[in-house]
Amino acid sequence: MAEDRYTVVPFSTEKIMSADGSLLNKYVELINCLFEVDITAIRQKVKEARNQHKQELSVLACLLYCYGQTLHKFKESYALRGNGNKLFLFEEADAFFPVDIRIGEEKLLWCKIIKGINVKSAYELEQEIRAAKAMTKEITKAEKIFFSLPYFVRKWYYNYMMGNPLVRKGYGGNVYFTSMIHRGNGDSLLKIVPQHFHTTGMFVGTYKQITNSDGKEASILGITLSLDHIISDADLLAKLAREFVNQVDHFTL
Repeated sequence: MAEDRYTVVPFSTEKIMSADGSLLNKYVELINCLFEVDITAIRQKVKEARNQHKQELSVLACLLYCYGQTLHKFKESYALRGNGNKLFLFEEADAFFPVDIRIGEEKLLWCKIIKGINVKSAYELEQEIRAAKAMTKEITKAEKIFFSLPYFVRKWYYNYMMGNPLVRKGYGGNVYFTSMIHRGNGDSLLKIVPQHFHTTGMFVGTYKQITNSDGKEASILGITLSLDHIISDADLLAKLAREFVNQVDHFTL
């Protein structure tokens, strides 16, 4: 019987960092709500801001603003649970915003923590998003040492971090927000159920153009909203979805 032929190569620090990030998802029990929202008015206001006021603004920043204002109505939605069955209610919602960056030869999904999305304007959030998309990353010596440690040691630290809300919020924020907003194909809207380790998360999917009952064109966007069931229940999730739609419908600059 012929022997298998193979080559052993190192599992890079970048890949270990990415793999460990997915392990943190196990610390939450997510429930999801998939719905649609009309962003026609927001797209028009963004266009006016660019053309009339010569200010840089994107639909994504406006949606992040609406998300922040929605969370602000329900403090429990960006609370974190600590050891000893204590719930930490924070004043600010810090969003974990994933971005694709290149580290050496590897392309890695990294994150920018956008602090205080519930207290910043759409214009301020636009600058945060632009900074996130332009960010670069180099692996530090401390990161190389940490990710070279045995898995059980890293897992001990993750257990400590997820049980300490202040450390957890500093590392990864307390809410999640990501997007692939673009025009969808045909009548289908992409709504992905995201995996994350936060109390509340939002995925902004694709949008489609429809003609409403008045004969006017409308842009309909697919949204996925998720909530940690350990923190709260489906009633809060439904309230968040309704409030987000309300924020979008009544958005002003």
